Amino acid sequence: MNGKYMKVNKWLGWMMMALGVISLLYGLLTFIIVQPEGKSANTLLGMFTGFGFGIILVGIRNLIHQKRTPKEKLEQEEIERNDERNIAISRAAYSVGMFTAIILFAILGFVFMAMGQTTPSYMCIGSMYVMILVTKIAQKILEKKM
Repeated sequence: MNGKYMKVNKWLGWMMMALGVISLLYGLLTFIIVQPEGKSANTLLGMFTGFGFGIILVGIRNLIHQKRTPKEKLEQEEIERNDERNIAISRAAYSVGMFTAIILFAILGFVFMAMGQTTPSYMCIGSMYVMILVTKIAQKILEKKM
C-alpha cells in the first residue's frame, strides 16, 4: 500500500473532526448568544450540535483505526475497497438507494400537496428533479471519461 492513502485517510479524519467542531460550536454558540425564540430554530441548532458531535466521533474513530490497525490489515482493507466486485456492489446499492429516494420524494410531494402544504411539496419535487439531473449529468461525464 502506498503512503498516499494513509496520509489521505489521516487527513480525512482530521478534516471530519474540524468540520464536527465547527458544526458543534456553531450550534452551541448560536443558541447561547442569540437565544433564538421558536421551537424550529432551537431544533435546528440542536441538529447542528448533534450532527457536529457525531462527525467528531466518526473522525476520532477513523484516526484510532489508522493508528491501531497493522499496516498489513490496512493494505488488505484497501485491496478489498478497490476490488472491482465490491465497487460494482457499491454502485448497485447506490443506484437502488437513489431510485428509492426519487420515489420517496415523489410520494412526499403528493402527500404534502394533499395536505395543502405547497412549499414542502415544491421542495420535494424540486429535490427529485435535482437528483435526476445530477445523475444524468454525472452519467454523461463518466461515459465520456470511460
